[in-house]
Amino acid sequence: MNKILFVAVFGILTMAIQSVPSLAYVSLSYSASTVPTTVEPGQSANMLLTITNAGNEVAGNVNLNVKSTAYVSVGTSMFSVGSINAGGATTITVPIQILTISPEGSTSIPITTTYSAGSSSGTSSSDNSVILTITRRPLLQVTDVSYSNPLIQRGDTFRMNISLKNVGKGQVKDLIVSLRNFSLPIVPAGTDTEKFVGNLNPGDSTQVSFDLIVNNNADTITYSIPVTLTFYDESGTLNTNTKYVGLKVVGIPDFVVAIDKQENMYAGTVGKLTLSIANTGTGTAKFLTAYANSSDGDISPYASYIGNLDPDDSNTVTLDVGPMSTGKHDVTLYLSYKDSYNQDFTKMYPIEFSVGQMPIEIPLAFQILIVAIILAVAYWKRHSLMGIFKRKK
Repeated sequence: MNKILFVAVFGILTMAIQSVPSLAYVSLSYSASTVPTTVEPGQSANMLLTITNAGNEVAGNVNLNVKSTAYVSVGTSMFSVGSINAGGATTITVPIQILTISPEGSTSIPITTTYSAGSSSGTSSSDNSVILTITRRPLLQVTDVSYSNPLIQRGDTFRMNISLKNVGKGQVKDLIVSLRNFSLPIVPAGTDTEKFVGNLNPGDSTQVSFDLIVNNNADTITYSIPVTLTFYDESGTLNTNTKYVGLKVVGIPDFVVAIDKQENMYAGTVGKLTLSIANTGTGTAKFLTAYANSSDGDISPYASYIGNLDPDDSNTVTLDVGPMSTGKHDVTLYLSYKDSYNQDFTKMYPIEFSVGQMPIEIPLAFQILIVAIILAVAYWKRHSLMGIFKRKK
């Protein structure tokens, strides 16, 4: 009997509860993100503020007052959102400025909201806030790279000086600068491939140096040397960045110019002067052209194109010289070329040569007559001597 009574009472109560209409309400919540996703002191950004209505009633005439703080300045503070349906959401964009005095960490942005619930003419007000995270990131920049040698060639040992500056907002802690994973023909000159710098506050600069060697198989190009920067930021996060610095390896052509051959170099005639040009330097002379000039007489051709002349290679140019007088004369050879970086160079080489007197030419018949006379005289002297010896006997 008691059990039947309990079931009856429970059923009556359930029906009564179901017959009571559910209570209408508005429940607003707030969330925020920023563009860019990380903000730093001194930076302007947009805060994307999302308002969600988790209630079962429409929130009407929603107005927001987003307030500035000691660390964040709000550009536009008043926003009229309109209505937000039950279960709906809307997002507004709030321009903000992070002040330079802002510390790293989380900061609260207060928001006052007024709205009406459903068709009610009354206005409700609520105070809420959203959290923004302000970071003070360190940022290392390579501000300068210098070398102990003005020109770096194959086989050279030199010192590379790297200047670094913390241009970020946060402190760099326990900075290590290192040269790692070398696959280039430029290698450290010793085992010291890491430099411990320590801490760098915002705006601080430092310089580290490494001794390097250029192998003999290096090309005359610009190489990118990887420099690894390892440090901790203010939050204790380990950062590893790789910067690349340029190293220009050059080859410098050098020449030895000498007389290779002289033909018909006599006064009053046009002779041929052949000059040998040898590249004894470390770089290829590209588009090599020889220009010849002399104040003593005519030289031709004025220009002789040779082309590319590699190290330990040679070539010749032949000049028509004269007519000139007997004695010593000079010809100046200008060698113009481009290096491997297409920079123009010209080198001057003075060459001294001699012009002799034209030899006297004796006609062949006269030469035969002279030989005959010499033979006849020799024959006569021989027989004369023989006659003298016979008379003495």
